[in-house]
Amino acid sequence: MTFFPIHNFYIENGIIKPVPEFVTSESKGGVYEVIRVENGIPVFIEEHLSRFFQSIKIAKKTAHFSNFEIIAFVKKLIAENRIQVGNILISYEISLKIFFIKHKYPTREMVKEGVLCGILNAERENPNAKVLQTQVREKADKLISEKKLYEVILTNKLGNITEGSRSNIFFIKENRIITPPGRNVLLGITRKKVIELIKKSGYLFFEQEVNIDDLPAFDAVFLTGTSPKVLPVKQIETTKFNPQNKIIRQLITEYDLLTTKYIQSN
Repeated sequence: MTFFPIHNFYIENGIIKPVPEFVTSESKGGVYEVIRVENGIPVFIEEHLSRFFQSIKIAKKTAHFSNFEIIAFVKKLIAENRIQVGNILISYEISLKIFFIKHKYPTREMVKEGVLCGILNAERENPNAKVLQTQVREKADKLISEKKLYEVILTNKLGNITEGSRSNIFFIKENRIITPPGRNVLLGITRKKVIELIKKSGYLFFEQEVNIDDLPAFDAVFLTGTSPKVLPVKQIETTKFNPQNKIIRQLITEYDLLTTKYIQSN
């Protein structure tokens, strides 16, 4: 999996450079983070960088820049490119690179009607670390393209669902909300925020294994992530779900309000 910058400038080791000078150096094992920019503000950047440094630790690498320096680099990149909306990627292996990448946000219709997902039997190494893992990404992208899916859901050797290829997943049965255990997944920032919202709303929440054979027992399913935010699923393979589920609709509204408050306070 290789990322390429868009727009006019990127940053390497704190130095602003024109995009034509970009040279790809990252490979399998490189640590990365994707941050969404709205109204010129890098949303929840503090939590993203906390996970970024945790990924560096898990990958047994050494960070050469501080949290405050990277925040300054990100703000400089946004200002230099004069971008209000988009996704920024921070990557670190041989060097620290920060740049805008192409993003694909769900359409209004997807948010309203839900999205199609498939199943891929694949497990990521070090699931708690956001590192480049080419093989899983290539398999997922191939399946998404061939079947015209929005996302593929990963399962382990036991048939238990872990996460989406670039998202986390939640299941709803009546007033109960379930998500796979944190030890088995990338601890998404949106996932964290949504769990906080669920607990404040008073719904019953559990982290537990969900087997692929159990899918028909659920009323609704939704994804969370930097790009999808909170996104209903209408179908996984042949199993259909209710994208209009009231809990999903409530969480979509509450997460959008949470994001708006963050942007206004920054």
